[in-house]
Amino acid sequence: MARPTYASRVPKGTDIEVARVGSRLLGLPLLPQGELVAGLLEARRGDGARFPEAVVQMPRRSTKTTSIWATVLGRAQTRPGYRCVVTAQSGTTASRILLDHASLMLAAGTAVESRERGRDDAAGKVVVYRNGGREHLDFGNGARVWVVPPDAGAVRSAAADDIVIDEAGEHDPVKGRDFLDAVQPLMDTRGPLAQLIIAGTPGKVRAGFFWDALEQGRAGTDRELGILDYSIRDDEDAEDRKVWRRVHPGPASKLTPMSVLERRWAKLGPVAFSREYLCRWPFDGSTSAIDQAAWAKNVVPDRVVPDRFGLAFDCAPDGSAAALCAAWRDDDGIAYLSVLDYRFGVSWLSGVAHAVARRYRVPVRYDAIGTNHGPAQEIARLRGANVIAGTSKDAQAAAQLLVSTLTDGRLRHFGQASLNTAAQVATWREREGGRYFGRRHGDISTLVAGALALYQFDAQPVRRAPVIVSSGGGA
Repeated sequence: MARPTYASRVPKGTDIEVARVGSRLLGLPLLPQGELVAGLLEARRGDGARFPEAVVQMPRRSTKTTSIWATVLGRAQTRPGYRCVVTAQSGTTASRILLDHASLMLAAGTAVESRERGRDDAAGKVVVYRNGGREHLDFGNGARVWVVPPDAGAVRSAAADDIVIDEAGEHDPVKGRDFLDAVQPLMDTRGPLAQLIIAGTPGKVRAGFFWDALEQGRAGTDRELGILDYSIRDDEDAEDRKVWRRVHPGPASKLTPMSVLERRWAKLGPVAFSREYLCRWPFDGSTSAIDQAAWAKNVVPDRVVPDRFGLAFDCAPDGSAAALCAAWRDDDGIAYLSVLDYRFGVSWLSGVAHAVARRYRVPVRYDAIGTNHGPAQEIARLRGANVIAGTSKDAQAAAQLLVSTLTDGRLRHFGQASLNTAAQVATWREREGGRYFGRRHGDISTLVAGALALYQFDAQPVRRAPVIVSSGGGA
């Protein structure tokens, strides 16, 4: 069953009956993730909302919007005079969302069109008004739910108990902040239950009010901000189907089967799929690839490289430096990274890499791009060493392998200065084919070579000949 990556603590026994009322209006069941949404929104502190502001992030096709609407509609049905204003990245989108849910109620027989409100069987039903951008739902107790465009001027004179901002990741970062500043005063006079609900899937950049709310909610620094966030962590592998099942509520609820997710993966590719179906925000130059606390925690005393190891090299894109690294695992599966050599320039690399590869009968791997080609061709010309050209997929897999191994607590290194520096400055760079280590303010060739060496170690067959080579100290 899927479980949120971040979730505020909701008091045990929180009453979510209003969401069940709303789900009956919609003619839909309240799924487990919908119950969690309702719990977040309905949590109480005294006679007021426990979370006056709530942020919800869930993947596409996981009933995020419908779960929120179940709670809003239930409130409208049970709270006389209730007011809720709804918006999205555009007025057109907001209208579509309202009318989609109105259609469900019409199909369930719990709502009527405005032109039919005088029918004999219309009593007690929600009335749907279609007014070309001013769509709204009216309830017999005087409650109303209506839509507005994401324009500060459209809401300044209104008042609302709840404000729902959907598709929040699609809002323009600057205009979205202006709109948020304009709508918050709408609740000032509506009492302690007033609530701002921000919901969506990731935007195109790690910026804007939705990203800020998620970051604040994840940090847990604001006790009045509640969060429910189903998302992949930055260190997790988007290809891991176990991650899919943990993050996306669809397969467990049979709403979005794994077969559907597999088709979306094949069609969209890793980057777009990760954003839409795993809630991974696009990486940028500020997104560190390495967890610094975990990296610092896993330094161990230097030791010799064992008889079997993976070997790889990498060059800085401008040829200013190059690194030769080894990696291996002990009998318990713990991985070790060691920088065998790291120097300015690249002219030295082919001779040193060839000597190590030939002497210890290990292949040397590299990422077949840019400045790596020259040293690789030179090593091949020297003969006696097996040179393996890696693809972009190999580089992607190697980066993920290193990060996942570190996250699992199964990576060790020797605190070598060049490797520490690379770990500090490495970011993620993203292409449609996946994500790779990126360079922010310095050289990361030791980290790239170390990751490729570990990838190579895991790929090569076991060899038992007793060979020992020094790791070279504090390179």
